[in-house]
Amino acid sequence: MEVLYRNGKIADCSKIGEGIDKASGGILEFLFHDLVSNRTADQLMADILREESGNESYENAIIAEYQNEIIGIVYSYPAKFHEISEETRNFFPSDRLKFLADFYNSRVDHSLFLDSIYVDEKFRGQGIGSKLIALTKQKAKDQGYKQLSLMVMSDNQVARKAYERSNFRIVKHIDIKEHWLIPNKGGIYLLVSDVDH
Repeated sequence: MEVLYRNGKIADCSKIGEGIDKASGGILEFLFHDLVSNRTADQLMADILREESGNESYENAIIAEYQNEIIGIVYSYPAKFHEISEETRNFFPSDRLKFLADFYNSRVDHSLFLDSIYVDEKFRGQGIGSKLIALTKQKAKDQGYKQLSLMVMSDNQVARKAYERSNFRIVKHIDIKEHWLIPNKGGIYLLVSDVDH
């Protein structure tokens, strides 16, 4: 199976938004829920991604494509931008941001942050996720970072094992209370890996 790996394009925004939503474990849905009528969380994320530059742009994505179909995405940006910005504060309700305060206040400084990785279920177990991680490590290295960081739901055993195989280690546990839109048990782990491993 020949998979093409390439940089994100503006035409990919819907698929990137969909991948980010699916990878978020409900966090994106929690943030966007009922904010804009007739628009889903992944649609709103796609709208944001259409920006030509900045940290919320389609340009931050790497795409896995098979027979002209997007089958995987990875989305990353400098960890210093994983925060509650003024723009975020002005858009989202304060109670939702307060609920996720520890999530947004946790980062590995001076790392590239792998915000989201998603591979279509039909194509899992074929090394696509590992390749996307390796490409993101190379991107981090090319941009002068020594580390790649990410977050994973503590109860997502499959993803945690995949990250361990890519030499990620836990640096912090983030407590996220239970919520019907974020169906996780046990919070989130912040992980880091050196880009040379």
